[in-house]
Amino acid sequence: MDNQKLAQNLKSFRAQKGMTQEFLAEESKVSLRTIQRIEKEETSSPTNETLKRLAFALGVTFEELIGNTISEENKSITNTILFLKQQLSKTMDKKEIKIFQNFIHILKALQEKELSDEEETAIESYLNYLELDKIPSFSNELYKKKLSQFKKYLKTKLKFIPKNFYLKIGLSFSVSYIIAFIITKGLDFTFVGIGIIFLVFCLIMEYKTAKNGKDLNYL
Repeated sequence: MDNQKLAQNLKSFRAQKGMTQEFLAEESKVSLRTIQRIEKEETSSPTNETLKRLAFALGVTFEELIGNTISEENKSITNTILFLKQQLSKTMDKKEIKIFQNFIHILKALQEKELSDEEETAIESYLNYLELDKIPSFSNELYKKKLSQFKKYLKTKLKFIPKNFYLKIGLSFSVSYIIAFIITKGLDFTFVGIGIIFLVFCLIMEYKTAKNGKDLNYL
């Protein structure tokens, strides 16, 4: 790490945001003395946690703060699972535990799929875009937002749907449809048949979705 470049970037970004050292210390939860030492190049190796907190408070990326324009780390599905497991082991908060577990379950479900090279590349590129490892430890609530973004990406861009999606729609509509007509018009086998036909259609769609590998647990 180029400490001179880091010091210049920190002072420059702080000036752009109109932040004093004291204000940055308060916002980032990094001690004022540490910030002063970084800007004076008196510290040889600030921890990644310190740098993540400063970058987060300044509204810049980790790479921008330390002077790198491109991150060379490849966040594969496997590496992301390992990282999230590490984060999971560090928290006792029930909400955070649920978020980390959900994220891990989705990634494991993706691993079990026969993903095409294009799908795997797209997923790993998006994991890089999310920059999960750049979230400071005091901002774990951001993982909830990142998880929501990832789910939306899988649904809208890669066309994955929740497992049993069509089955639930079919059962919900057909049962409600049949009951409504029985109550209002008596037992009419024509309308009962329509409900059954719709349910069969949903079962066929569920089968096709599963066959194409586009159904996904925990989505």
